[in-house]
Amino acid sequence: MKYTHKAEIFDAITSGHIRKIDQGNYPGAHSEPYLFTAKDGSDYVLLRAREKRFIDGYIKQQVLYPFLARQNLPVRTARELELVECGGETYAVLERFHGRGHYPARFASASKEQQSRFVKQIAVFFHELHSIPVSSLPTGIDYTPYFAYEKDASDGEEVFLHADFNYSNFVTDDDYNLHAVFDWHPACIGPRCAEFAAFVYCRDVDLLPLVLKEYNRLALTNITARRVLLHYEARSKAQS
Repeated sequence: MKYTHKAEIFDAITSGHIRKIDQGNYPGAHSEPYLFTAKDGSDYVLLRAREKRFIDGYIKQQVLYPFLARQNLPVRTARELELVECGGETYAVLERFHGRGHYPARFASASKEQQSRFVKQIAVFFHELHSIPVSSLPTGIDYTPYFAYEKDASDGEEVFLHADFNYSNFVTDDDYNLHAVFDWHPACIGPRCAEFAAFVYCRDVDLLPLVLKEYNRLALTNITARRVLLHYEARSKAQS
């Protein structure tokens, strides 16, 4: 899909006819998000880079999104990303994914059937993602992890990671099905344990052991919540 509304988007930014997305208590560190609806009803998300150095993340996703769209992952991802320069600012333009956010209180209120299905969907997504051969990844991208970690805190095998699977980077439908995953700028090659560190960071501790149990069954691994915690602590210590 090629964006056919670039001029219309430029005019909307210039005239202030884009709607800022309220992120509540968890604003994005890299981007400020807006909504734009074209005259033909097409919906887009516009991400304004908070600092110039974050534009590299948009360029990285320009390369990654078409690749991810060809992998038949069991969730939706953007098919492409377009950059729009306006008023000295850089905006990334992506298709909009409609859905609801996940957070611990909402998960706790979901039915047992919804919880079980959601856990399995996350595990399947991770398993499929980590099964992508590292050798097949697009070239010209830096896959160095943004975090430091101790080798002893990992399981030795390094795979392709989303690396920031927190509740602001994916949405579900009303029936609590994992619907779409986005914000792939931190994607990297690293230890499997690192993928699950976001659950600790977001204090999604009830979900973590459930996902690990299902993931271990699929991937034939033995990652425990304790190991993820040790990895997270080693990561935090290395970065302090």
